[in-house]
Amino acid sequence: MITDLTFKYFSNRNNNLAVFLLIIIGFAIRIIGISVIPAGLNQDEASIGYEAFSILKSGSDRNGSFLPIHLISWGSGQNALYAYLSIPFIKLFGLNVFSVRIVNAIFSCLALISFYLIFKSFANKKESLMALALMAICPWSIMSARWGLESNIFPPLFLFGIFFLLKGINSTPKYLPISFVFFAVSLYSYGTSYLILPLFFLFTIPYLLKNKKISLPYLLVSSFLFLLVALPIILFVLINHFQLHEIHFDWFTIPKLATNRTTVIFNLLSGNFLVTFIKNTVRFLSIIVLQTDGNQYNSISSVGTVYFISFPFFLIGLYQIVKSKILLLPHHYIFFSWLICSVILGATSHVNINRINIVFIPVLYFTVFGIIAVGRMLKRENRKNYAIFITSLYALYFCFFCGYYFFIFKEEIKSDFSYGLGDAIHYAESTNKNDSISITTNTINMPYIYVCFYNQTDPHIFRQSVKYMKGNDDFRVVESLGRYKFSSQVKSKNNIYILSKNELEANMSNVETYKNFGNYSVVKFK
Repeated sequence: MITDLTFKYFSNRNNNLAVFLLIIIGFAIRIIGISVIPAGLNQDEASIGYEAFSILKSGSDRNGSFLPIHLISWGSGQNALYAYLSIPFIKLFGLNVFSVRIVNAIFSCLALISFYLIFKSFANKKESLMALALMAICPWSIMSARWGLESNIFPPLFLFGIFFLLKGINSTPKYLPISFVFFAVSLYSYGTSYLILPLFFLFTIPYLLKNKKISLPYLLVSSFLFLLVALPIILFVLINHFQLHEIHFDWFTIPKLATNRTTVIFNLLSGNFLVTFIKNTVRFLSIIVLQTDGNQYNSISSVGTVYFISFPFFLIGLYQIVKSKILLLPHHYIFFSWLICSVILGATSHVNINRINIVFIPVLYFTVFGIIAVGRMLKRENRKNYAIFITSLYALYFCFFCGYYFFIFKEEIKSDFSYGLGDAIHYAESTNKNDSISITTNTINMPYIYVCFYNQTDPHIFRQSVKYMKGNDDFRVVESLGRYKFSSQVKSKNNIYILSKNELEANMSNVETYKNFGNYSVVKFK
């Protein structure tokens, strides 16, 4: 008896130590150095950061919309939730790269814990530990955590909803309303949720009612809370789909965008249905199998989104669960429904990794069970060696990923994150105030937003001085902002220019002085 208790004590202690170490590794890899890796700033990060700054300082977004439930931003819109979540950090730390990226890092860390706790609620210690390890070292999860793309909080929010849903149907019904509130809040994080949520409810609610996993009174209360929280974003979708007038309330605004972005994302009805469906499906499957979308800021092609070795295990785990009656267990059924919703999204949309970010958590879920299934196929005496082999293989992949991401990738990604542009703007700003500053649009997408971000332009001054290019109402292109001019031309007279390295080399014969900052130079012409 004493021996059994002693073994149990050390077994629990070792397991708890492993959990603690994996959480520390997961947190560290997502947070340490987020201000400098990726180096620079992406235009979407700059935009969401300046929107949060504008709301903090003036109560309105940069376009003058009072507390909007969705941002107008470029004209085609930007999800607002991330901006509001960033405001406390901007208030504490100022408008900078850290304060813009920390929200994604925190949400990714919380998703890591939630994923582990979901497994812990129904699986044994080893299986739960495996799930934690896979999520902790997942390249997609790490990379999406380390830059401030606002749509990357959608998967964690959806996972939080799943976490409380499973708690509600397994033990404590009072968690069900919390689950539905998280689902409703996720609608403000990314436009793909407009399709995912209705489909998910369509697949899961009848199942939960039929199997008496949720009572009608709790469903009605939860649904009421969902509709209450979701109503503003529902109105936003209706206003922009049917081209109605925006709505102003005392507490917030439901804006009308210059263009309806959802018709771009959900493109199935925009042309030949069958051809578009096939193209979408092929691209979606290629991203899942090849684990890249061609954008280096979304994945490292040599390791993939969830590591290439995971895909066979994903297929095995999915097959083992689907073919057996255990699919009808609540946790399996819910994650299978999540996966099917993601596949439908892929078939109805022109996707990249960002747009199908919702698919990767269920992929990891079934990967865990694939690894387990293969182990159970082996003879008992071979299982230990199998466990060592799998652990070593993933550890090697993780080490390779870390080495590549923190030393090689950081150099490769600089062009996508306009490395050095902030320092160039600060230097140019310190020059003679009578000189205008020209930033070319040849290599920088929407350079005006970087000016606003790095100079922390007063939102009132921005709205008074900004001049938009005529004929671009659907996508608001800025022509000038105060002393700053934006065009594709290099006219080399009376202006200070901020040019890329290639532009500097092409115009070197006319250059009087220049100073380099990363990928950009501040130039004065003869």
